Amino acid sequence: MSQIASKNSPDTFTIVNEVNDHGAATLRGDNGSTYHVTSYENSSFRDYLANHHAGDRVRMDIVRAGVRANVWRVSALYPGADE
Repeated sequence: MSQIASKNSPDTFTIVNEVNDHGAATLRGDNGSTYHVTSYENSSFRDYLANHHAGDRVRMDIVRAGVRANVWRVSALYPGADE
């Protein structure tokens, strides 16, 4: 079973490191946890995150990407956190 960062409602994340040339980004959850996003459900999710900068806030669901300890995939986006 995949682990999900938000189970009932989307979480809000602050972008720490913007999407790099390899598609990876670092996010910080409101709970203080850091997440390394390395993949996306589809290319529009990557494009959305790539159009944001360090310090911006986004609402999304993320799920574990494989078995590595802290590698995540964006599985859903939600409106409302862009600042």
